[in-house]
Amino acid sequence: MSMAYRSDRRLWRGACGGVLACSAALAWPASAQAQATVQIYGIVDDALTFTTNQGGGRVWSQTSGVGQSNRWGLRGIEPLGDGWRAVFRLENGFTVNDGRFSQGGLEFGRQAFVGLASDRFGSLTFGRQYDFMSTNLTQFAAGTLTPSVFAFHLGDLDRLGAERLDNSVRYVTPEWNGLQLGALYSFGGQPGNFVANSAVAFGATYARGSLHLGAAYVGMHNYTTAFGIGTSVLGVPLVGTRAQGLLPRFQVFDKLTVSGVGAGYQWGPTFLHGLFTLVGFRQNGASAWLRTAEGGVKYTMTYALSLAGSYAYSKLGPAHWNQFVAGIDYSLSKRTDVYWNAVILRSNQGVRAQLFSLPASSSNSQTVVSLGLRHLF
Repeated sequence: MSMAYRSDRRLWRGACGGVLACSAALAWPASAQAQATVQIYGIVDDALTFTTNQGGGRVWSQTSGVGQSNRWGLRGIEPLGDGWRAVFRLENGFTVNDGRFSQGGLEFGRQAFVGLASDRFGSLTFGRQYDFMSTNLTQFAAGTLTPSVFAFHLGDLDRLGAERLDNSVRYVTPEWNGLQLGALYSFGGQPGNFVANSAVAFGATYARGSLHLGAAYVGMHNYTTAFGIGTSVLGVPLVGTRAQGLLPRFQVFDKLTVSGVGAGYQWGPTFLHGLFTLVGFRQNGASAWLRTAEGGVKYTMTYALSLAGSYAYSKLGPAHWNQFVAGIDYSLSKRTDVYWNAVILRSNQGVRAQLFSLPASSSNSQTVVSLGLRHLF
């Protein structure tokens, strides 16, 4: 056999090997991608709003995310075998009228986590995540059912409007006959101090037929309050006069505890809902409690049209508030709807009315009316 013949055979084997290796390399990712999924999703929402009193004047405005906060996100699942899967979510919040990031300018300020999940053992995730007040109780709140961000309670201190915790580890059990439990711990991240800025949370949900129940608790050390409620707490002024109802200066409490229970019952086209939340403030050894009870109804008239109404009563020491909410939602398609809603807040004399995310009224009364359009993708 000549040298030339042997060289040709080696070249042929090398070429075939290269082709087979490339084919395998190309086929393997295709097989892996067929099993894993990554989805892009989001909400674009905008509304025209009228407020009767913001610092003493009437205000017309174009408000981003009244029905639901604007967002886009990525979520992914990769099966790992034996019932296990890797999961992740990256979710950005933005304001549609000027295109800016929400949540203080964070790129993925709404959610950012990665973890493992199993139908048998539950899920364990790490990152910036919701505690259980929002995931377990917001389904019973007027802010979600109306829909209107202004219908959430004072300063969203009871966290029903979807607040998050950084540096958190979150575990949720699988569902057992309608019951599901969860626990979360948020590391404070302060060197030499294991407690400062840390948080712990627990939650439970139960569903059986038309009945749905939820409960949650969260305790946070060195809690920073950003939104106003129109009055002071333990000598700390919480009157928001800046844009989006922000305080002139963010206030820090030694500890904030939040707990709540909620229930909902679907009776034909009628959904009855109620909840109770308790917010505890601690500062320099003193404490104060904000209690809120809410009840309401949502009625689905047709596939496209629904009506909602609710009432909430809040009390903090001598201060108290009455909040009335009404809304109409009409679906133009499966992804697009138009809505109208009104939220009225009345407080006792000496307390400035302040709906969530709005600057404080100059009186004890404040009303906001919104007409909006929402699209989901």
